[in-house]
Parts: sequence; structure tokens; C-alpha cells
Amino acid sequence: MKKITFLVIASLLFMTSVTAQRIGANGITVEGLTPLTPVGAFNPTNNDASKPGDAQMVFPAGTDLSNVSVTISAGADAEVISPIPLPKDWTSTVKNIKIEKTDKTAWAMYDVTLKTIKPAALPLEIKTGAGNFDSNSWTNQTVGWAGAAIDKNQNLIRFGSANRSFVVAFTDAPDSLYYTLKFLASPWDTGNVFDVDGSADGINWTSIHQYNGDNAMPGASPAVVAKFEINPTYRYIRWNYTTRKSANVSLENIKVTLNPQSGVNNHWVNRVNLYPINSNTLHLDNAEHAASIQLYTLTGAKVMEQATPSSTIKFENTSGMYIGIIKMKDGSVISKKFIK
Repeated sequence: MKKITFLVIASLLFMTSVTAQRIGANGITVEGLTPLTPVGAFNPTNNDASKPGDAQMVFPAGTDLSNVSVTISAGADAEVISPIPLPKDWTSTVKNIKIEKTDKTAWAMYDVTLKTIKPAALPLEIKTGAGNFDSNSWTNQTVGWAGAAIDKNQNLIRFGSANRSFVVAFTDAPDSLYYTLKFLASPWDTGNVFDVDGSADGINWTSIHQYNGDNAMPGASPAVVAKFEINPTYRYIRWNYTTRKSANVSLENIKVTLNPQSGVNNHWVNRVNLYPINSNTLHLDNAEHAASIQLYTLTGAKVMEQATPSSTIKFENTSGMYIGIIKMKDGSVISKKFIK
């Protein structure tokens, strides 16, 4: 079984005699691969085992959590008391993780859920509102979305604190993104930062839009539908409340539409291949049937476009992983990854 290692740094904030213990948002690694989201958490009640915190994070499709070595560092003045050793199977929620101050004056319990997201076919639509969406409904069989500590018992997607996130994943080349985002107070707090990002691989992220001191988020009324044309290489989109100075945010009615040129004709799926044959040249199988080719980095930057490509394509970019989008003359589109 593949062994995955990640680090969770838990920071403890002792402000009064009743202290607040929080699992930090940063410091998570999975064999060099970070999760799709920071750690989102509902805080525990200190010294009360009946009211644990709830920490959640989302990992890319295919991440194996069945044999995982976990380290939790609680800082210089606190430590993990139990369970010791921590379990290796994190395919379901690990409960009753106890963090205690070294002077024994305070402790807190946490339940930790590591989620993996299953991509959906496009178009992907998440309708919110009564009867459409339940923020408690995610399971490891859910297709298309996962949240990291989005507010519970809601029929919309509500972010009640910093580092809470919502992610959608899909299998096809997208065209456009629609959503309604609302700041649930007035006016917009210019100290807030809320990010909407896209990624081809779940590792490298590119900003689609950021709401900040210069770009205010719309208020609750009237509802404003955001629309963005997005890179066809994206397979993940993430909403994250990066910095919260005041008030909550709601996300409603997400739709990711299918690129009209991305209908893949099965005739070409296994007949079109793209690969390097030397440091400066790529080979394209069945090039005589290709109308055009576009090459992208994993961050979504287009690095080359060529109409009616030949079977040998000059490509002198630096080493790395790239994505080729090949449009065939019959209108179908093939996506191929390759390493140069």
C-alpha cells in the first residue's frame, strides 16, 4: 500500500483562563503534494470531551488515505496526548484526538476528516436552496464537490470563518463558470480576502477572481451572478475565505459549463498520442486528422498554438509537464498530458 505522509501543525492560542485551541491552516504535505484546501475547522470547547472541534481538508481525486502516517505538532507548549500512536487509516473520520497544554491547564478534543473529491462530468451544476443542497450531505461517494468546514445545517454554501473552502472537480474541458457569492453584511469589509481559483492538477492554482480591498464582494441584495470564461485545462475550481476580518460569505448556484469543442469522439481517444522524441521536438500521432494544437503549462498558461500541425512539432520550452489540447477536423477535442 502506498504510504502517504502529511504534517498538520496545530497552533494553540491562549488568551484567557478559557483558552482557544485551533488546528492551523498551513503545514500540510502529502509526499510533496499539498491538499486542495487549507485545514478548515470548527473550534472545540476546551476541557469538554462532549464538544470536540471538527477539522476537515480536501485532497485530489485518487489520493490514497488508507495507509497514512500522521504527525500533529501542537507547538512548544502543547502536545497530542491521544491516540498514541495515531491510526494509519484515514479513509473515515478519526475521532477523539486530544491536544493538551504541557502545564495541564487546558485541553481540547478534535475529530479530523480527510476528504477526497470525485470528479463529475460536465456540465456540472450545484443548485442551492431548500430541497436542492444540504451542507451536511457530503460522503466519500459524493461526485463533483467537497467542502472543508463549510457551515453545517445549511441549504447554501456558507463560509463562517477563515480558511474554509469549497471545491468542485470535473473530468471534461470547461468553458465558463457561473456562481452567486454574497457578503452577508453591509458594507464589504475591505480587510477581507476571498479567492476563487482554478487548477489543472490540484497542485498549481491560478486566480480566477479575488475579492479584496480593491474588488468588493456583492452584498446579499440584489443577487449578482458572476460569470467567467475559464481555461479549458482546469479540472478543479476552489472558493476559499482566505482572510476574514468580519462577517460570513455565502456561495450559491454554481455551474461549470462544457467547452463546446470538448466533445471527445471515442474514435480518437486511443489513436491520438503526443510525446517528446528529443529535447526540442514532439511527435503527434495521426496529425493529418488534427485541425489545431494548443499547449499549456499545468498552471494554465498557453505556451504554443499551431494550426494544421504536422507529426513533428518544434517545442523548445523548458522541461516540465504540459497539457496538449488537440482539436480534430471532425470537431472533437483530445486532451493529452506529457512530460518534456
